[in-house]
Amino acid sequence: MTKKQVAEYLEISPGTVANYEKTNHAPKVIIECLLLLGGKMPSIGRRNCFEGWSFGNGYLWSPSGEKFTSGEILASRITKKLADELYEENLRLRKQKT
Repeated sequence: MTKKQVAEYLEISPGTVANYEKTNHAPKVIIECLLLLGGKMPSIGRRNCFEGWSFGNGYLWSPSGEKFTSGEILASRITKKLADELYEENLRLRKQKT
């Protein structure tokens, strides 16, 4: 992206972008936003580490090269809920059996 495009996207002045480049220092949120625009996941913290993950061609890519669609990611919550329910039902049936 050009400096002008970065400034427009982040809704800051081109002078501010030039200052960040000149001083080699920008607020963390700006750096993280630019990483996302470049297809890289920023470091969000140890609890939610996405180091090595990236975006590209409509997919979220894992560090090992697996690709995920947004639908797969959204479905993972439903899948986990169903697995938890089946596990609980299995426990309940085992208790009834004994």
